[in-house]
Amino acid sequence: MSLKLVPPADPSPVEQMRKRIRRMARPDGMLQCNQCGGRTLLTTVNSVVIRNGRKTGGTVIEKDICAHCWRDGIIVSMLPDLKPI
Repeated sequence: MSLKLVPPADPSPVEQMRKRIRRMARPDGMLQCNQCGGRTLLTTVNSVVIRNGRKTGGTVIEKDICAHCWRDGIIVSMLPDLKPI
């Protein structure tokens, strides 16, 4: 039995939308996720205490990660030195 190459499938509507978002122009210096194109970032901090109306203390667990990918269980860094897709 011989192996055959399968042609690539057409992108789903969600993937088409992600590609369109990644290609959109964005202001200089704005962070954008390389995987999904999202622009929302998330920082998780453990053991924060509120004193005098301000958050103090705590240990940074994750910093500047994509919030959309994090919801799906993927941790993608959105640092400015990464090149956008």
